[in-house]
Amino acid sequence: MKRITIIASLGAVLLAGCSGGGNADADGNGEVSMKEAAKKAEAEGLKPEPGQYKAVITMTGMEIPGMPPEMEGHGAGLTTTSEYCLTQEEVDKGYQEMMKRGQNGECSYESFNLANGKMDAVMVCKTPEGNARMAMDGTVTPTSSEFTATMAMQVPEMGEGKMTFTAKHERVGDCPAK
Repeated sequence: MKRITIIASLGAVLLAGCSGGGNADADGNGEVSMKEAAKKAEAEGLKPEPGQYKAVITMTGMEIPGMPPEMEGHGAGLTTTSEYCLTQEEVDKGYQEMMKRGQNGECSYESFNLANGKMDAVMVCKTPEGNARMAMDGTVTPTSSEFTATMAMQVPEMGEGKMTFTAKHERVGDCPAK
């Protein structure tokens, strides 16, 4: 669950201020690097607003091979709420730095499409168990993002599992004074 929260939070940070049109695969190699996604977002002219953000992530489904029937639906409805501060300094460093937050260089995109405040993307993250692939679809503004996601990943000793969730991030005010 921690891995899901980290990846979903990452997705929301990168989505917080994106809009525009077209796929970000600038070099045409079939993979959208964090740098390409960042450049695409910056080219659209919308930056996220600095401030305190609230993230609400709700698991909507989980399928794991070999899971006992009595475990069906386990985790559905589980909600995690957190807050984070996006500082002016982080906004000024640009999208590429924000997209790197929490990843340790482990993720890239298969696709990253933005059009008129609507986004769809597929992110692949390397994990010790293998690649986790997350498809996201939603809307974004400079102060919010809301999306649904489906993540497929290897579950140790069980095979490929799938989790679905919704994520909503919204600016709730200024960052707390330090």
